Amino acid sequence: METNQFAMFPQVLATVGGSGTRLYPLTLDQPKPLVELCDTAIIANLFRVLASQGCRRFILGSKGASNTLNLSNYFKAGEGFFKRLGITDHQDFSYQPLYDDKGSADSLRYCMNYFDIDDDLLVVSGDNLIDIDLHSFVEFHRKHKPLLTVALKELGPEENVSQYGVARVDDDMRIAGFVEKPKAGSEPSRMINTAFYLFSSQIREVLAKMGDKARDIGGDLIPYLTENGYLVYGFPITGYWIDIGTPERLHQAAMDCLSGAVRHFDRKYHYKPNQWIHPSTLAKIEPFLASGDIQLVGNVSIGRNCHIERGVTIENSHIGHTSLIERNVVIKESMIMSFAHIQHMVNIRRTIVGRHSTIEERCVLGENGVGENLIAVIGENAILPPESVVPAGVRVAPLKHSHSILATGRFVELGIDERNIYFAEKGSMKR
Repeated sequence: METNQFAMFPQVLATVGGSGTRLYPLTLDQPKPLVELCDTAIIANLFRVLASQGCRRFILGSKGASNTLNLSNYFKAGEGFFKRLGITDHQDFSYQPLYDDKGSADSLRYCMNYFDIDDDLLVVSGDNLIDIDLHSFVEFHRKHKPLLTVALKELGPEENVSQYGVARVDDDMRIAGFVEKPKAGSEPSRMINTAFYLFSSQIREVLAKMGDKARDIGGDLIPYLTENGYLVYGFPITGYWIDIGTPERLHQAAMDCLSGAVRHFDRKYHYKPNQWIHPSTLAKIEPFLASGDIQLVGNVSIGRNCHIERGVTIENSHIGHTSLIERNVVIKESMIMSFAHIQHMVNIRRTIVGRHSTIEERCVLGENGVGENLIAVIGENAILPPESVVPAGVRVAPLKHSHSILATGRFVELGIDERNIYFAEKGSMKR
């Protein structure tokens, strides 16, 4: 069975070359695909969905020292990743060599040639989380025999399609092209590009013909294919999909993982319905749970080796491993990443707290925001002074990062103290 599955499913190329500025401050010290999503890197969650359904070879099309070195240190050759899934019939993870690619299509061309891939190739974006029936997707592709099959997600009437590439499709799901970020009411369909692609091996010939014109898959390659009559099909997915491009989308993905909306999300160590506690933490806090001195409400996940004191309430939230949470802390609808230290009488709501950050006593995070659905974000290795108030929409990072943040032109400085810069995305704080 394992051997047949291995033959059935294509190799995977993950494009992971982006800078991740929209996720600042969480991506100041690490590439976007390695940002934690409930104790596991975003890209590892994606790979788990694929590996659990039969994919056995993964290539990371990473660009730049920060991406490549951090990703190779995280996954190495993939032995630990596969071992945790109980998979033995795998190949080693591979990485794009030191090559200054010009975009995702250029990376696709280079990696197919370098690794001599002469078969179907699954190309995925390293910052997406998708819950797809891979067997049906591959069968659809092999039945229709297009050069490319694109996984499409149909958005409901209440969702805004104007931030995506929207497909023009016929009744047979053949794609005539994409309209990028259409104005409301002008979209050709409600089917959006998920950046989840299955290419036939003939794409190598097309990429060779295009040469330097093939830089980005969505911006260059797909328009070339549709305009020149190549077969491009759309495969509608019914499962979960999210593009984790902003802190708000990361927060939404975390809440969805906790609620069970992501079918393949790995949730071990059940404590009660919709609640998961690692045994090493449970052994420490079980007496407080039994006496009611620690309250867990709704969907709660708590990692290993955490220290949690009396009077703590955790509601619909994830607590990363090796976190310290002192007495009388309230945490609601939030994601606390690993190695965080939350001091006593802190109130946290709709906030992401980055790794190795300290929230000193009596701080209030995530309340009284002015932007719709915005969250508060505390960056990695930040130390927030006592009694700080960080409203929704405000981001905090160590002061040493201020130049990098403001040089993007995306953010506005709200203030500084001796340790931190407080900033927000331009235009986000308007009522």
